[in-house]
Amino acid sequence: MTSAAPVNTTVPVPAVAATVDSKILVLVRVGDNPYSVVSGLQGYGIPYEISQVSKTGYQLPALNSSKSQGNYGGIISLSELAYEYDGGVWNSGISNDQYNTIYAYQLAFGVRFVRIDAYPQPAFGTSPADQGVGCCGNDVEQLISLTNSTGFESANIKTDATMSTKNMYHYPAKIIDSATTWQVAKYAPSGIFDTDTTAAVVNNFAGRQQMVWFGSWATEWSPTSNFLQHAYIHWMTRGLFLGARKTYLSTQVDDVHLNTDMYYPQGKSFRLRPSDLAAHASWMQNINGRMPSGSNYFVELGHNGNGDIINATQTDNTVCDPNDAIYYDYPPATPQEYQKPLGSGSDFWPTTPADYSWSIACAKRDNLANWFTTPANRDAFAHVSHTFTHLPQNNITFSDANKEIVFNQAWLRQIGIADAKMFSPKGLIPPAITGLHNGDALRAWVTNGITHAVGDNSRVKLLSPYNEHWPLISTVADNGYAGVNIIPRWPTTIYWNCDLPECTLQEWKDTASGKGDFQDLLTFERNSASRYLLGLRHDGYMFHQANLRQADVDTITVGSQTAQLSLIEAWTENIVQEMTRLTNWPLVSNTTTLRRSSSTAWPATTATPSCPTTTPTTASPSPPSPSPPRATSAAPPSPSPSPAAPLPSAAAPPPTRSAPSPSSCGPPSPAPPSSSPSRLLSGCKG
Repeated sequence: MTSAAPVNTTVPVPAVAATVDSKILVLVRVGDNPYSVVSGLQGYGIPYEISQVSKTGYQLPALNSSKSQGNYGGIISLSELAYEYDGGVWNSGISNDQYNTIYAYQLAFGVRFVRIDAYPQPAFGTSPADQGVGCCGNDVEQLISLTNSTGFESANIKTDATMSTKNMYHYPAKIIDSATTWQVAKYAPSGIFDTDTTAAVVNNFAGRQQMVWFGSWATEWSPTSNFLQHAYIHWMTRGLFLGARKTYLSTQVDDVHLNTDMYYPQGKSFRLRPSDLAAHASWMQNINGRMPSGSNYFVELGHNGNGDIINATQTDNTVCDPNDAIYYDYPPATPQEYQKPLGSGSDFWPTTPADYSWSIACAKRDNLANWFTTPANRDAFAHVSHTFTHLPQNNITFSDANKEIVFNQAWLRQIGIADAKMFSPKGLIPPAITGLHNGDALRAWVTNGITHAVGDNSRVKLLSPYNEHWPLISTVADNGYAGVNIIPRWPTTIYWNCDLPECTLQEWKDTASGKGDFQDLLTFERNSASRYLLGLRHDGYMFHQANLRQADVDTITVGSQTAQLSLIEAWTENIVQEMTRLTNWPLVSNTTTLRRSSSTAWPATTATPSCPTTTPTTASPSPPSPSPPRATSAAPPSPSPSPAAPLPSAAAPPPTRSAPSPSSCGPPSPAPPSSSPSRLLSGCKG
C-alpha cells in the first residue's frame, strides 16, 4: 500500500498550555457516506471537517498550526478506513506513520479519538469474544446498553437502558488489557454468546485516549445509533463544545373547528368538543409532572375560523349577519408540487362579504369557539392560523389567498385567540400543506405578516437541500416568491381522518402495509419519533382535530399509563415514556413562529475555562489492524444487565477550545435520509 507523506509527522509538544479549535476531524473512506458520524454533530451545531481517505494514497491535513495551537478538537474515524488489497489483505488507507502522527497530536494537545465500526484486537485492549465471529443475521436481536457513563456524564443519557441492534452487524468483544481498557457499553447474551460481551471501550494509553465501538452505525434509520452517538460526542468533547442540545417535542393539531369525515367506519364524522379540549388541558398538566425537570410540553392548535361560522349559522339563526358562512365550489386537484404561473387562476371565494363582519355574538353561538373565549381555556394551548376556510392554495389567486389570511386574523382577534399567551401571529399552517409553490399565495401571506409556514417532511421539495436541521427558505425560482421560512414537520401514522385506534390502525394497514395491532403501530411511531428526537431534530409532528377525541373513548394502556386517551395523547405518552427511559433530557414544545430548526452556524468567539495540557512520556501501542470482512450469525436475544464498574480518571485535562471561523464548517449535509415507506405513504392532509 502506498500513501502520501504525512503533514506534521512530529507534532511539537506545548511547553505549558495549548489551545485547540472546536472543529472535529472526520475521517472516512472514499465512497462512504459520512452521515452516520456527522448527523449528531450537525444536531448539536458542532463544526466538523470531512476528510476522505483513499485506497491508493492520502495526505493527512495539518493537525496543528503552531506549537500551542491545535486545529481539531476531536477526531472520528469510520470503519477503520479499511480497504481490501491484493491477496484479500485488509489494510487501512492511513499509513502507520500517519496514525502515529495522529497519536502524537493527541498526546500533545489532549485531543480524544473516536473509532466507530472497528474490529476487536489487542491494539484496542480487546479480542473478539468468539474469534472471527460477529453478530447477527437479519432481524436477529442482541441488545446493547451503556454500562458506564463516567467521562460523558454531560450527555445526560441512562446506563442499562437496552436498545436494539437488529440489522446492525457488530463484533462482541472481550477485554484482555484491563490496565488500559474499560468497558462503556455491552451486548447482552444472544445465540452462541451466552454471557455479556463488550460493545465499546475507552483506552487510556499513557494519556492518549480513544473510544472504540465494535459495531456498525446507522443514524439514518436506527434509534440505537442516534442514542449512542451522544456518548461519544460528549466524551470526545468533554462536554465542552460550540452548539447546544435542545429537545423539542411539538405536536400541532390542524383543522380545529372543522368537521372531518372518518376513514373507518365510513359514513361517520367527528368534530372536536369542549369536553375533549378540557380533558387535554388536564392531561398536559399531568404529563408535564411526569417529565424531567425543565420540561414544558403543550399542544398547538391550528384554527379555521369558518368552521365556527358554519356551526353558528346552521340553526335558529337570528343573530348572524351575514347569515351564512363562506362556501364555494371546491377547486380541482393539482399535482402536489405544482407551481402556479404568477397572476393566473380564478377566484373561488364569493364576492361578498368583502370583509369579515360577523359579530362576536354570532361567533359565540358555537360552543367550541365560545370555549376559547375564556382565557384559562385558551391559554392552556398554543395557537396558530390554519386559514379561514381551508381552501387548497396551489392554484388560487392573490385575492383568495389574501382573504383566507385576513378573515382568519380578524376572527382570531374577535375570539381572543390572538391575545393568547402562546400565539404565533407570523406563523401559518397552509391548508393541506398547499400553496408553497404559489408565489401569489406566498405574497398574500407576507403582505399580512406571515413569514413562517409549516411544511411536510415526506416531500423532498419542501426540505432544505443544505442541512436537514434548517428550514427551507422560499425562492422565486422554486416557490414563486422569496423569503418565506418553510418549517419542517413530520407526518405520523395517526391519520387526519381518524378519531379512534381502530380507524388509524385500519388506514395504516390499507395504505402503508402496516401489520399487527394498535400497539404495533405505536411501536413503529416510537422507533421513528425517538430517532428524530435523539437526532436532535426540532421539527414538529402533524395531527388533526379528530385525533383529539377523548371524552367518550375506551380506556387503553400505553406503557405505564392506563386511561381514556385520545390518539394524540396515546402517541405522546408513547414517545415521552421512551425518551424518559433513555435520557434525563427536558422535553420542550415550541410554537410555529419560534420553531426554528437548529443551525450549524456558531458564534465568532466562546469563553471556556483555560486548562493546560499534560505531556505524557510513554508511547502508544502500534496502529491497529483494520477490520476483516464480516460473517453472519443469528440467535435470539436474552438481555442481562450488570452494574457499572468505576471508570479510571483521564490522565490529560482538556485543552482550551477556541471557536473556528465560519468557513471551517463542514460541507452541506447530505439530503435527509428517506423515511420508511410506511411513513411516506401515511396520506397526511394538513
